[in-house]
Amino acid sequence: MKDSLVTASRRRLNQRFQQWADQRTPRATRIQLNQRRIYIVPTGSGFFWLSMVLVIFLVAVNYRNSLAYGLCFFMLSLFLLAIIHTWRNLAGITLVAKRAESGFAGELIPVSIECLSERRPRYSIAIGWPDTESIVVSFDSDREQGLLAQAGSRGWFRPGRLRIESIYPLGLCRAWSWVRLDFNSLVYPAPDDRYPLPENETIDDGERSLTTSGFEEFAGFRTYQQTDTPAHVFWKGYARTGELLTKQFDQPSGRELWFSLDQVPEGDLEQRLSVLTAWCLQCDRQQYAYGLALAGQQLAPSTGEVHLKQCLEMLALYELDQGMAGGVNG
Repeated sequence: MKDSLVTASRRRLNQRFQQWADQRTPRATRIQLNQRRIYIVPTGSGFFWLSMVLVIFLVAVNYRNSLAYGLCFFMLSLFLLAIIHTWRNLAGITLVAKRAESGFAGELIPVSIECLSERRPRYSIAIGWPDTESIVVSFDSDREQGLLAQAGSRGWFRPGRLRIESIYPLGLCRAWSWVRLDFNSLVYPAPDDRYPLPENETIDDGERSLTTSGFEEFAGFRTYQQTDTPAHVFWKGYARTGELLTKQFDQPSGRELWFSLDQVPEGDLEQRLSVLTAWCLQCDRQQYAYGLALAGQQLAPSTGEVHLKQCLEMLALYELDQGMAGGVNG
């Protein structure tokens, strides 16, 4: 009971701190680190250093030793200088969100951030998101740095708080800042390949009715990919050789597939969108002409990279307000 109360208290304090930090550092494409955004505390080594200063000071008072006084004041002065120079190592850096690739929910998305140094050398700067690996860099001019960010839910890509910190030069103090950068890219629903492509389904928009064909011609094998439908895996060959292969089928001329949420047998909205995403990817690999029909929005059947991107964008933004879609990712 006591542990649960402590956990709840910590959670509330953390939420209040996050709200306070969000107010101080609103999301933007360009953020400069200034006094309002930089925090600094002693490191473990710094606390040990201060404890030694206190011990030497007590020794100096007890024995009235001027040499001990001098050492004590020298160590304290050095610590104060470390505070100033550690803070200056971050102060004035401007972070600019350059670009981010679109990706699927739950993936690590490559992003590019430009660090503007204000023509001052910066040393041992650690940059990264808490759930990914930080990168330590030093630069004396403007630098563009590539990072990986965890994609949240589908919608506009809004990664969480980016942490930038430094303990340079003496490691006695840690200066850090949290910033929220705004990228103009999308997060697509995570593909769910548990269901095979629908067959003999009709989409009627009041003017035309297109029916899929269940006829396919076997065209050979290729190396298995994680998004392949299990029904197309060559299991007999796997039992003999231990190598996973996928059967390929040629599409008859004129075949067109229409996809809608009603074709997915079960699941909530997000799960159904994930299934439609997997179907679009599978049709793109097999060069099937496919289209989407979602609540009044339609994309006519087609093929190619541009068509796939349009379908994924429609799935990513389905039933999300354009102005608030970024909220789903933090």
